[in-house]
Amino acid sequence: MELHKKLTYIGAALLVLTFVINHYHETDHPGVGFNYAYVTGIAMLAAFGISFIIFTKEKLDM
Repeated sequence: MELHKKLTYIGAALLVLTFVINHYHETDHPGVGFNYAYVTGIAMLAAFGISFIIFTKEKLDM
């Protein structure tokens, strides 16, 4: 499987994980402590961004 596809799947999994963590934090600990959904959210954006760059670079080189 191509690297950009793997990164897209990883980004999608991180998107779901971000929503789950944020929902848990907002329902059980509203306004208390650090919301770890930010960590997975930033990782998700990085995975999608790198995937987009790799995909675009491959298509422009043709």
